[in-house]
Amino acid sequence: LQDASVTYTITEIQTLCVIDTKMVEEMVLHGILEPQGTTTQTWVFDYSALSRTQKALRLHRDLDINWQGIALALELLEEVQELRQALAVLKQHS
Repeated sequence: LQDASVTYTITEIQTLCVIDTKMVEEMVLHGILEPQGTTTQTWVFDYSALSRTQKALRLHRDLDINWQGIALALELLEEVQELRQALAVLKQHS
């Protein structure tokens, strides 16, 4: 489990994921990552950005999916996870 109070700078994302600024900018452009801040230098990413970046990179590298497809795939994966969590709660209460 990740700590929701953790944030990452663009430099930390780049270092931890071994990617360049252009790739981070592409992910932001396509809604894969949603930074706070007005310029690339002031961007701060929430705790989920690291895992989203890693998942996006795997989809891009392993399946050769473009950024628009990755954004959709991640959105659908998150929705499935939310539905599974809701189902687990319902099963506990029944």
